[in-house]
Amino acid sequence: MDRISQSLTQRVKELAERYETPLPQLSERVAELEEKVNGHLARMGFSRSGEEQGQ
Repeated sequence: MDRISQSLTQRVKELAERYETPLPQLSERVAELEEKVNGHLARMGFSRSGEEQGQ
């Protein structure tokens, strides 16, 4: 019984950590990172359509 209780407690802790950050905050972070990645790709010569530019 003690093992089941510990297992359940651990699972609840995992779920609490997983869902700790609200969705709007996650969406904002994704948008920030997407902008950064697109900037890096543009400097590398890639367009948003996925094709290399200048060839």
